[in-house]
Amino acid sequence: MGLGNFSSRQIHLTFPADSTFKEVDVSSYFSIFGSVQDVRIPYQQKRMFGFVTFVLPETEKAILAKGNPHFVCDSRVLVKPYKENGKIPDKY
Repeated sequence: MGLGNFSSRQIHLTFPADSTFKEVDVSSYFSIFGSVQDVRIPYQQKRMFGFVTFVLPETEKAILAKGNPHFVCDSRVLVKPYKENGKIPDKY
């Protein structure tokens, strides 16, 4: 399996800055939809976001079809499709 469709298996998360969950909590929650390959939550002061990558593209589609919000450890989590930086047209 190539990495060409990597973004079609990944979702982007946003959540409140006071959320206390960890990557393992996010993985546990989203694994109810399908196998989780990877969870990344970069540390930021106020802007809280992360990414979840799934083994199968169908898992990403099912989560996006469910809509928002999701709740991980009682924190409200919003999901949206992952967009690669290089695919957004540059504004000049």
